[in-house]
Amino acid sequence: MRRGEGGSGVRVGRGTGVHHGIAIGKALAVRVREIAPFPVPLHRNEVEREVQRFRDSVQAARAQLTGIRERVRREIGETYAGVFDAQLLILDDAALIDGTIGRIRDQGVNAEWAFRTVTERLVEAIGRVGDSYLRERAGDLEDVHRRVQAALGGSPRHPNLSELQEDVIVVARELTPSEIALLHREHVIGFLTDGGGPTSHTAILAEALGIPAVVGLHDFTREVASGDGLILDAGDGTVIHHPDPDQVRTYRERQERFRVWEGQLRLSRDQPAVTLDGAEVQLLANIELPDEVETALDFGARGIGLYRSEFLFLQAAPRLPTEEDHYRVCRELRERMAPHPAMIRTLDLGGEKYYRSVLEGNEANPVMGLRAIRFCLRRRDIFRSQLRGILRASAAGGLRLVFPMISSLQELRQGKQFLGEVKEELRREGHAFDEDLPVGIMIEVPAAAATADLLAPEVDFFSIGTNDLIQYCLAIDRSNESVAYLYDPFHPAVVRMLNFVAESGARAGIGVSMCGEMAAEPLAVPLLLGMGLRELSMQPASIPRVRAMVRGLRLEECKEILARALLLGTGEEVQSFLRERVGERLPAAFPEPEP
Repeated sequence: MRRGEGGSGVRVGRGTGVHHGIAIGKALAVRVREIAPFPVPLHRNEVEREVQRFRDSVQAARAQLTGIRERVRREIGETYAGVFDAQLLILDDAALIDGTIGRIRDQGVNAEWAFRTVTERLVEAIGRVGDSYLRERAGDLEDVHRRVQAALGGSPRHPNLSELQEDVIVVARELTPSEIALLHREHVIGFLTDGGGPTSHTAILAEALGIPAVVGLHDFTREVASGDGLILDAGDGTVIHHPDPDQVRTYRERQERFRVWEGQLRLSRDQPAVTLDGAEVQLLANIELPDEVETALDFGARGIGLYRSEFLFLQAAPRLPTEEDHYRVCRELRERMAPHPAMIRTLDLGGEKYYRSVLEGNEANPVMGLRAIRFCLRRRDIFRSQLRGILRASAAGGLRLVFPMISSLQELRQGKQFLGEVKEELRREGHAFDEDLPVGIMIEVPAAAATADLLAPEVDFFSIGTNDLIQYCLAIDRSNESVAYLYDPFHPAVVRMLNFVAESGARAGIGVSMCGEMAAEPLAVPLLLGMGLRELSMQPASIPRVRAMVRGLRLEECKEILARALLLGTGEEVQSFLRERVGERLPAAFPEPEP
């Protein structure tokens, strides 16, 4: 962050924007001081009473979450109510609940202390999982922890944000999914938090509620007091504390332009994403639940570009999902999305944290460990069940299969060989499946990007996962506050790597799509079209903005823009050049430079 000039007191912070929009108003600072539990030794005759007190508190938390889930279902829809299914599942998790009860009995300590220590261990374990999407599920565990502790009497109740009487921008170190669900939507015009990421359930609910938000601001909120003036621009993740009158005037003008533009977007759902010179681009949706298909279609998605099968594994825990589970979910996805395609990504999970019994022990660095295709090739029984279910669901066509985290030709060939063995099993058993099921790989490891020309002839398509690819390319962990600012999708190394992947795919005659956050960045669209990408997959709510950008571009111009961008030396230069070339054309489609 930086301060304004001349001692004006203006502070500017940058985080990650959620749900494009601008909020201007007064802050409501929510400070929740949790009482740190401490160990209280129990007499032997008190232990079972303490176990029962803990169980009663878990039941109370379950009843509260069930009520919140029902409210969200009524007001937003079943898709987003599913966020709380994950929290309800946590309350059934043996490692958490039985682990706490075991600690109460074995150590003879109070429930508050036992529950806190078990939760901390699990949060630490989840934090080491490589996939940022799964890592952000730790927020759900913390939400559940706070709720159970409140029922035990060990921490204050969740703040009540449902009875506000005036418009405010809520400011907090963290806001849990349940707190977001209870926001008073008429009076909460925005919120900002120090923690959180773009795929956290807090961010997902903010998107669903249509509330502009900025998350991941680190320690910015510490100096914000209730009543302070704030400007929040979710378009580029900017927050201005104590803005001066010129800044307020500038952002009010921008806010009005954005409102007009948003209204136009809602009317454009059925318009194709076609450039001014006739090149069509397919805009698809990333989802984790079949129920999200309706939301994707509402925003004009022309298919599912990424279905994360990990949720099915988490939903089935502690058991493993069966072949029938995979078949049912994939068939439902295909039927709901028809006639549009749906891409199923095979398991990409840091398995050691969720299925400890299937591995030989914990890993010090799961990011670089046994995950995704490596895990599947090691545990072929798990892989076989998933592949059989997907293949059977493909019988009517419309599905695509993609292997994640491929890092070598050898790995790819092993995956394809095993897929062939599973197909032969199904043929012998008389099961129908799509014999021509398209099979591709995720390009999300620099080794795969650097050898894309060798991999391309062996697959039907590439799907570029920029979230992991950029992190690995730049050696940056976005969850690490010390280096997260270095994450840059416009870094010359990233742009050149993406261009090589696209060229390799084109030479081999295969399709190349993108399903990372970069696909949803309007400013990146000219580069991606110039590279030859014609499929972009993103969170459903981002589709209208990207469609608007596509419809304002010419393909030949995009190729020229790419050629120029490839010669630039820094990510800042690339962004500045892109704003200069396309910024004025669609000023509401992406953030403007800071005033």
